[in-house]
Amino acid sequence: MRLGEMSCVILCGGKSSRMGQDKSKLKIKNQTLIEFQVKKMSQWFKNIYVSVKEDKFDKQFLIIKDDPKFQFYSPMIALYSILSYFKNQFVFILSVDSPNINEDEILKMFAFLEEDYKIIIAKTSSYKHPLCGFYHSSLASICKEFLEKNEQKIGLLFSQVKTKFVEFENENTFLNLNFYKEYEKFKSELK
Repeated sequence: MRLGEMSCVILCGGKSSRMGQDKSKLKIKNQTLIEFQVKKMSQWFKNIYVSVKEDKFDKQFLIIKDDPKFQFYSPMIALYSILSYFKNQFVFILSVDSPNINEDEILKMFAFLEEDYKIIIAKTSSYKHPLCGFYHSSLASICKEFLEKNEQKIGLLFSQVKTKFVEFENENTFLNLNFYKEYEKFKSELK
């Protein structure tokens, strides 16, 4: 399989409580952060989907909605809903607030798809990045089991299935725009 034949899903369903406003709608170079991410990921993936609780983008993107039987906010719900949407394939998952990810990082993780892993995610010296990597759709049932037990942490999957943590040195590549000052800094560095 080639990277260009695969799908990418950008997560936009969180509450953005630390940012104080919807991260996906923050402005970057005359576009929103989600438009920035979709345009960027479209360079490398065949299909780009946006994961949301509700379609807040007025049908601008291909949408995967969170399963409505789960009414709370959780990355595990998003992951379950995404993986349930796809059949027998890997999908690349990326949080909307990780704008520094580029082709080099994606290809480094992609290289492990031919091995026997079900999850391939980025790892830096200080953090595992569960919302940046490849997940196999067969994991949907395990995600559902966790949700039914009210277990919300995606990291719980790592002990259940064969997972590859791909090592990266540059922490800034995996920057998350959680706070307004991080967003302002990212914007200023783009100029």
